[in-house]
Amino acid sequence: MKKKEPDQKNDSRSIPLEAGVNEALSEVRELRDRKRKKMLCICAAVVVASALLSFGLGTGDILFVVLVFGFIIAVGAYRRTMSGVKRQYKLIVIPALLKEIAPELTFDPKKSIPVEEFRRANIFWEGTDYVGADLFHGSYKGVPLRFSEVAAFAEHTCGENNNKANALVFYGIFMIAAFNSDFKSRHWVLPENSKAKFGQVIGDFIRKHKENERGHLISMDDPAFEKRFAVYTEDDAEARSILTPNLMQTMLTLSERFNKGETRIGFAFVDSTVFIAIPINQGKNLYEMPSRGDLGEEAVRKTMADLKEILGVFDALEPDLRPIEGPEGDRSTDAPAIAPETGSI
Repeated sequence: MKKKEPDQKNDSRSIPLEAGVNEALSEVRELRDRKRKKMLCICAAVVVASALLSFGLGTGDILFVVLVFGFIIAVGAYRRTMSGVKRQYKLIVIPALLKEIAPELTFDPKKSIPVEEFRRANIFWEGTDYVGADLFHGSYKGVPLRFSEVAAFAEHTCGENNNKANALVFYGIFMIAAFNSDFKSRHWVLPENSKAKFGQVIGDFIRKHKENERGHLISMDDPAFEKRFAVYTEDDAEARSILTPNLMQTMLTLSERFNKGETRIGFAFVDSTVFIAIPINQGKNLYEMPSRGDLGEEAVRKTMADLKEILGVFDALEPDLRPIEGPEGDRSTDAPAIAPETGSI
């Protein structure tokens, strides 16, 4: 099979919208406009009532205080209403987008990849705290697939009193797919930052220290790959059979595309499944309705472009993934246990 070249990042201005997406967008726009008009009337009523109450009490100081509190209450109510509209945007527009580009995927903004799956991959520390949202699951191009947004934190001590605090160790997309061959041992392809930050000697020491958590370190016959990744494995021969030259080249390309400073894309191969940690810019909210500006087609094109960029990781790896084997085939990653709502990220 000829290796597919990873797609380049989509230009949202060139993505056409089908009738179903435009209908969904119109529905959300009408809902937003109705809610906005209603809330503006309520806000105006609250401010007027506050002003009348203040005049009745008869002092300028009280007038100012009541007006301020009235304004704060009105703004808070408006923001809560708009937050509800944004939830509807996800529930209405994103499923319409999926019908176009990935009809076998379903979307639930309140669910995420289960924390047990995140920890099973062991790409990050086992004791990491975790919140997630925006779960996509089902199949894509005939391959079982699921992914969600994740924010992962590790506890550390700081200050003279050794106070406990959580440090963000990963913010991005966590993806799970079935690999195209079975394997018995576990393998990790992790971003190599230690030698670049600390030099050859200390860097090698840090790499060796990680062997306590993830098998042992091996070298690959690809200098560019070695510079970008560190490979840990429980079985050298099996790791080399998995990491073909084509797959290593794909990983390098994805690493360049999703390079967020010290946070880079990482992979784990566990139980014949590949786990992929894809970093995104901290604070970036994918698939969100814009807070400002007109809710036009450009907003939906941006949402579609974000989704296609994430699916582009799958597109790049597709030759190395396992399709569903008929109607009764292995669907272990197609019908996962889905985590309940774990918080917002």
